[in-house]
Amino acid sequence: MRAFLALFLLLGIAHASVRSDIERQYKRWAKAAVTNDVETILAVLHPGYTLRTFNGDVIGRKQYEASLRKRKAAHQPTAAYQTQIVSCDVHGRVAKVVSDETSTTLSNDPVTEKKLKLIHTHRYLDTWVKMGSVWRLQATVTKLESTKAVP
Repeated sequence: MRAFLALFLLLGIAHASVRSDIERQYKRWAKAAVTNDVETILAVLHPGYTLRTFNGDVIGRKQYEASLRKRKAAHQPTAAYQTQIVSCDVHGRVAKVVSDETSTTLSNDPVTEKKLKLIHTHRYLDTWVKMGSVWRLQATVTKLESTKAVP
């Protein structure tokens, strides 16, 4: 019984460590996105990274990299966002993570002309793979996109 309890506690600690490692990677990415730091974003990605958009399009790493470089060259700002891990299921060197990415922007209401706060949320199913000692994002599937207006 003690051996089982020790193993259970050890797995819990290991799972918490994986979750915090992946949270750090999400924060690195978010900070890099705001400053158009393409190299840092690419360092987070697995060489075979794919993104499946909400409408089902699949974007490979090379295409994604090209869009990042184009945005950087055009000096297009990226809205700051926060990523919150909803769940993290770890199996050895693979982690399946459900996350919510939320950003807030301001817009004018077309009828009242008053400022509205728009809260954009994307829910992702991310597959992370441990390469050496670093977790890399291998695949992203967009499960939900929503925008709420807050007066």
